[in-house]
Amino acid sequence: MSASLPHEEQPHPAADLATMVRARLRRPAPALPRADLALAKAAFAIILLGLAATAAILALPRLKDPPAGTLQPARIGGVALLIPRELTGVDPEDEVQVVGLARLRLSWPALGPVTEATGRRLLVTLSPQDKVNEPATQLSVYARFLTPTVWSNPGGLVVRGFRSGSPYAGDELYVSAPDGRGFAARCPLDAGAASLEEPCRVTFRHRGLDVNIRFPRAIVADWGLMLGGVRRVIDGLIR
Repeated sequence: MSASLPHEEQPHPAADLATMVRARLRRPAPALPRADLALAKAAFAIILLGLAATAAILALPRLKDPPAGTLQPARIGGVALLIPRELTGVDPEDEVQVVGLARLRLSWPALGPVTEATGRRLLVTLSPQDKVNEPATQLSVYARFLTPTVWSNPGGLVVRGFRSGSPYAGDELYVSAPDGRGFAARCPLDAGAASLEEPCRVTFRHRGLDVNIRFPRAIVADWGLMLGGVRRVIDGLIR
């Protein structure tokens, strides 16, 4: 009888499984597809930008008041203006700001910002053009109520009074020669009884605007300097 040969050893299933797991653990993680990698980079960049913007906003100082010299835009009819904040002013008679108008408060004779040291001042209102403010229209309205008495005034002005009982009773009309088209202002006869420091009023037209100036009676003789100076100020505001 021939001797029987021993059986060949067969691999054990558990050993094969352990070998396969160890091999997989040694492999590097698969790389992300290019599209996913680009998306991840973009998301990271957005997060960084958001953090930087938030930090910048928190670092900005909070302004309680606009700094001196701030320009305030205004539009009156078709005219655009940029008005320095220190030149703006609200009429003391008005409790609210009127839309469509611009008001200036100017020192005299410097025509700059009004300060505590300012002695006299001009209150200027800029408004859209209105036919009632045309020089010829104003003079024709005044002419119906004037007295025949005429006298001269320093500054080359002619002074007329208004009839008692007329809408302008108690006022005087100061007009430039020869016809008043260059200057026509109303001032109260009793300056002490006036409630305003700038009781005299004159209205004229300039560059598409109606310009009304309230001014002290004491400077009426300087009307040429006043009108010319206010015109130059307005020219510097128009854009």
